[in-house]
Amino acid sequence: MTDKKFSIGLDLGTSSVKAVLFDGERVVKTASAPFAFKNSKLDDGAEYVGFCIDEYAETVFSVISRLAEEVDGKILGIAMASASGNTVVCDKNYNAKIDAYSWTNSKFEVESEKIYGVIDRKEAAEISGWGYSYIFPLAHLAHVKVHSPKTLENCGKICMSTEYLLYKMTGKWGIDRSTAVPFFLLEQKTGKWHKPYIDALGITEDKLPAVYESGDLLGTVTEEYAYKYKIDKNCKVYFGSFDHPSGAIANGVVEEGELLLSCGTSWVLFFPCSDRNKLIENRILCDTFLSKEKGVWGAMSSVAQVSKKIDKIIENNISKTDKIKLFNEYSEKAQKGAGGLKINPVTDFDKDFSGYSKENIARALMEGAANLLKDKLDFLKTLGIEFNSIKMAGGPSQSKLWVDIIRYTLDKPVDVVYGVDSGAVGAAMRVYK
Repeated sequence: MTDKKFSIGLDLGTSSVKAVLFDGERVVKTASAPFAFKNSKLDDGAEYVGFCIDEYAETVFSVISRLAEEVDGKILGIAMASASGNTVVCDKNYNAKIDAYSWTNSKFEVESEKIYGVIDRKEAAEISGWGYSYIFPLAHLAHVKVHSPKTLENCGKICMSTEYLLYKMTGKWGIDRSTAVPFFLLEQKTGKWHKPYIDALGITEDKLPAVYESGDLLGTVTEEYAYKYKIDKNCKVYFGSFDHPSGAIANGVVEEGELLLSCGTSWVLFFPCSDRNKLIENRILCDTFLSKEKGVWGAMSSVAQVSKKIDKIIENNISKTDKIKLFNEYSEKAQKGAGGLKINPVTDFDKDFSGYSKENIARALMEGAANLLKDKLDFLKTLGIEFNSIKMAGGPSQSKLWVDIIRYTLDKPVDVVYGVDSGAVGAAMRVYK
């Protein structure tokens, strides 16, 4: 086994880290670990959803170490895909000054408008690729500036959680243009930091990481890191990307007309598109993706937070324990059409379905989620965007029935390649480029 060249790819999710040991062709082993948020406070008592970034880093690094042990630490390289959007403020020694901000915070609308004024969504999308949101780092930093201004005044570096991990591994600061999109501070087309936002925060560009492309080499792990986590001292660390583009790379979704259904916390339709203006005009999230190499941007249209709503329906109507196993078992016993029961997970998550069998509730949930995807595809069709191949990733891709339901609802072939490991595999593939 150790004669092969191995890489480790990570998928840094909202509440857990997943990782794969990859040999260039297949997944050799997987590992994962959860992490938790907490209630954090600033100097004046202002609260936010936070987490200890060093505890988070230790969780991630322990997962890497567990996989490296499988091949005596002989890892060629490491790369990360991440659902970025968590904010870290470091002191001049590059240690965290406060708890990191989670992107799951409530909206910091008041603080944001106090610092930046009212930000037009379309203008923000033209700058960063995404319409402005009050739950991501730009709003987090406004919250810090309003409630703890000295934290920003005396900081040494401002970044997101992924960049903090990369620094701890290599001793070098950097951010790739894909991961940077939800930071909202980077100009997507130029790769430069947006000066009006920086000025409003009262910071300078040297407080931000250097900008790279996805797949670029950041550096080699430090001797300290190699020793502590029992990994090859020559192991290289590469830039990954936002999680959905990474999943697309793993599944070969790299040309127009191809689609990835990435079913995680939100269900995301990710597809390559050469016309960035069309995406911005229609409020479709835009990632840099392969714009430099192949001239295609990454488009994302989502059913936001739908998995949480599906979970709530399952817990209230099927089971609170062993819920996914039972959900899948009940769905297999129901007939197509769920006895006439229809459930829209987005609008019906608080409804009482106790008058229906658990079998039909489970089946109706699967069919309802598939119908939401169809609605998204129907909208894209009105824009002249259609697909001839579909790949599916995420937890629901492990259910053959759910894949079949989506296949016949969309009336298109749907294939599963790396499934739940797609994001991590896409990151691992960066090492071999």
